[in-house]
Amino acid sequence: MQSISSPSKKYMWCILLTIGLLVFVLNIDYTAVNLALFPISKEIKCDLNTLQWLLSGYVLVWGAVVVPAGRLADFYGRKKILILGIVIFMIGSLLTGVGHHISILIGGRILQGVGAAIFTAPGMSLIFTSAPPSHQGLAMGIISSLGGFGLATGPTFAGWMIKEFGWRCIFYINIPLSLLVIVVIFYLTPKEQTPPSTLKIDKVSASLLSCGLGSFMFSLNQIEVWGIWNPWFWGILTLGFTLLIIFTLRDKYSSSQIFPYTLLKNKAFMSIGGATFGTSYCFSLILVMIALYLQNTLKMSSLETGCIFLAMTLSVGLLSPIGGKLVDLIEIRLPLIIAFVILFSALLTMSFFSEITSFTAIIVALFLAGLGIGFIFPAMNTAMFRTIEPSDINTGSAIFVMCAMLGNTFSIIVSTSLITIVGRHQLTILMNQYNISLTSVEHERLIKSLNKAEHTAQQLSGFSEDKIPHLLQLIDLAFLSGMRVTLWIGMVFTILAASLIYKFLRLKPANHPSQHAITSF
Repeated sequence: MQSISSPSKKYMWCILLTIGLLVFVLNIDYTAVNLALFPISKEIKCDLNTLQWLLSGYVLVWGAVVVPAGRLADFYGRKKILILGIVIFMIGSLLTGVGHHISILIGGRILQGVGAAIFTAPGMSLIFTSAPPSHQGLAMGIISSLGGFGLATGPTFAGWMIKEFGWRCIFYINIPLSLLVIVVIFYLTPKEQTPPSTLKIDKVSASLLSCGLGSFMFSLNQIEVWGIWNPWFWGILTLGFTLLIIFTLRDKYSSSQIFPYTLLKNKAFMSIGGATFGTSYCFSLILVMIALYLQNTLKMSSLETGCIFLAMTLSVGLLSPIGGKLVDLIEIRLPLIIAFVILFSALLTMSFFSEITSFTAIIVALFLAGLGIGFIFPAMNTAMFRTIEPSDINTGSAIFVMCAMLGNTFSIIVSTSLITIVGRHQLTILMNQYNISLTSVEHERLIKSLNKAEHTAQQLSGFSEDKIPHLLQLIDLAFLSGMRVTLWIGMVFTILAASLIYKFLRLKPANHPSQHAITSF
């Protein structure tokens, strides 16, 4: 294995732009599926609870499979596994595009999730190892930038595609793109040496880990549908934990471990995983809570809300390369802690949002959030690769992705649950304060209205007409109280993440004499 030399910069840019294009379109594709639910429901007759599995199935499978898939790349080589993942993703895209029954569409999305899980880790590690050490942070920053631009342009581009060509085109477009990436990877990347390990992956352990994670994440995903006291929730949650415990006991003593336990002893790596969880928690929290705030409290349309969010998504896209490059130049802890302080400031500012907050304040807060997140993700991604051995690089990348997805999942569950719990309590206080008397049935309807994605007078039909405007105002105030608590919890996560980085992460810049050179495969 030879160190990456200066002429490899051309190779780096070619790999970076090819996989970066895939990341860009994947982010547009994710947004497009959200926008496509309504036109799909008109053509494929099914209810909203069934349609949401086009989103949940994709994410759940991705989170459940990504770690075993990363280990596959360690055992069999990243090039083979990367191409395999793209092929499966392409087949899933084709199946979803041609499907005329909801079960076929969901099956196609699940295949897309499997493919994405398989190519994520080797794709990210290929980008990292194709760059010279002095450009690795920049490379990871550019990938984050392309992801941010994909999120920023997604609603507009996807809306135009669906309007002009129909919803199926958002899946068909993945096919030529996937073929392009396969051709570039196949012909451009050098032939891999045989991986140092001759061990084969333990299929039983891989199945236990995937099914355990899948059951655990599925139960959390369904908590809003089933409720916390539903026996199905506790049964599947217990099943997930049990499978994960069995996996741990089996894998710990296996000759071909899925999860290298040396990583658990790696304090720097584990601190990055924890900080990634916290950052993803905050990112998802902002996306969900502030979108609801803009549409419910400030009565903005979906298009207006999307335009306001450009302040965050564009700042992530524009600033990620700068943040990534700083990692190459200076010691990583200081800029990371500053970025967490910026994210904390953004959440603090958002906690003061009210019914009369100006657009300027909202845009500034979202820009600060994008500034912090735009630095944190590429910096921690780069740091993660530098804290692990080359033999574990794909598995480490997969665990990094898993921590991010778990953070996103927990954020949605905790924030939406707190809106209900805190909002219900605040609504009762406000009704007592304003001497509003309701029957138990009316009170329950009011609580259910608080849980809706949109608060409208139609939801309160049957109430006294003179009470409806006042009740809607109380619902907004109760929502703001719940949102404020969720943002406070997000602030706690930023403090914990910054503390982990400060205590356990010790990395010099790439051009520091003590920094080990990264070698290519």
